[in-house]
Amino acid sequence: DVASEALGKSVHRLQAMLCLTAFHDIMKVQELCPKVSNAHAPYAGYKAGEVINDHDLALAYVLEHYPDLLPSFRALPQASREVILFTQGKMHFNHGWFVQA
Repeated sequence: DVASEALGKSVHRLQAMLCLTAFHDIMKVQELCPKVSNAHAPYAGYKAGEVINDHDLALAYVLEHYPDLLPSFRALPQASREVILFTQGKMHFNHGWFVQA
C-alpha cells in the first residue's frame, strides 16, 4: 500500500537525520580526528599519515572507510548511509546553517 511505503521511507529519513544530528560534529574533538591510511591516500588533499583536521572531511573519511566505528550509522539502511555520506563528504552540508534556517 502506498501510504505504508511512504511512511517507511519517512521513518528511514528521520532515523538518518537523527543519527547525523548525533554525530555530525564529533570530529571537532581533535583527539578523534583520523590519520589517512596508506590504503586511502591521498584523501581530499591529505597525504598518508596526515591528520584530517577539517571536522567535516574527517567525518566523511570515517563514514566512508570505517563506518563500523559509528554503530548508529552502521545500523542505517545502505541508502540512508549513502545520503549521509553525500551530505557530509560531497555536498559539505552545514548542519548549523540548516538548523538556523
